[in-house]
Amino acid sequence: MAPPSRGASPNWLHDERQLLLNRLSEHLTDPIRSRTCVVFDARNPPHGVSDQMIFADMDVRFAVGYPEADDLIEELIFEHPNPKSLTVVSSDHRLHAAAKRKKALPIDSDVWLDALLDGHIQMAKLPKATSKRKRHKKSDRKSGEPSADASPSGPTLDAMLETEELQKWLDQYGSD
Repeated sequence: MAPPSRGASPNWLHDERQLLLNRLSEHLTDPIRSRTCVVFDARNPPHGVSDQMIFADMDVRFAVGYPEADDLIEELIFEHPNPKSLTVVSSDHRLHAAAKRKKALPIDSDVWLDALLDGHIQMAKLPKATSKRKRHKKSDRKSGEPSADASPSGPTLDAMLETEELQKWLDQYGSD
């Protein structure tokens, strides 16, 4: 995020954060929003929010007690139960290295944002469902119908967004 210009609103940081969250909520699908974590530096968390809140089904965290958001993001990468399904959006090489060590997918903010604004959400491949399915004979079901015990496999994703970098690109490319 660029520093405010002269005469900027005293709430400029809150306004920029809100703009980013609004844009993400408009461009991400419901299932992806519910698996998205946005991490902000915590110098000025919103009044009444200690370190975490939910916005449009997205997990929004403030790096309270961390020198910067990157430190919290790195911790979240290492604690993730299935990092191979994790997409880390950042242009920070330290976070790319942390993601690669855990076999998560790192994507540069500008590449990810360009794709998002073009209607494409880049993300890690998700593991296949591990549910055990009964094998049915063709005579047990009508042609073309799924078996009754087949579970739908909806998308799952945990997206870590380093918002400072992402906001730079939002500002540069001017998304509405």
